[in-house]
Amino acid sequence: MKIGVLAGTPIDTQMGIDYVVSKGYEAIGIACSQNAKEQNEMQILHKEELLNIAIDACNKMIDMGADGIYIYCNSLSGAIDIDKLKSSISVCAVTPLDIYKMCAKKYEQLAVIAANCQSLFSIEQSILSENPDCMIFGIALLPLVVEIEATTPPEVIYEKFKIKGLTDSLSSIGCQALILGCTHFPYLEKEISQGVNVPVINPSDKMLEYLVSKNL
Repeated sequence: MKIGVLAGTPIDTQMGIDYVVSKGYEAIGIACSQNAKEQNEMQILHKEELLNIAIDACNKMIDMGADGIYIYCNSLSGAIDIDKLKSSISVCAVTPLDIYKMCAKKYEQLAVIAANCQSLFSIEQSILSENPDCMIFGIALLPLVVEIEATTPPEVIYEKFKIKGLTDSLSSIGCQALILGCTHFPYLEKEISQGVNVPVINPSDKMLEYLVSKNL
């Protein structure tokens, strides 16, 4: 099976490709912009243009043999009309938001770390669409994404942004799990997981499982 990886920047696109390949599948990928700041601006100010770029990228990968589309970007998934994208391509596509909907009913309180406030809203909206009683606590950290794109070592980022203090605060108000609401953030998953006493939700595995199941 060949999987097309669509993401916001070349770096998280490559992260998605590397992840898919590590699971034994062939992968190709296309990024929608050149860097995190450009992607953030497009997601907020140029949604229709971004949607068209994303649809064109998906169809290019399908022409290159992609059997499914793995949208490896939380903020991109929430910024565009994802239903229109899915209806505009001939293969199955999966996003992190699909996975949050699937697990929403398991929790009464969730913490989310996202790339931008729009992404945070989209994640909250996805969860509440399935479980209106779930309480969401969240924070947007685009500077974290910029540091990851610059390949700053994860332990340095973890200390620089006082992530332990942040996760302690989220845990202290009763959150039952922490969502890594940006596909850049698994870069810090080891450090974050060691610093919290609740499960850390990385949607990557479930996304891939879903996409593969649709192509069996």
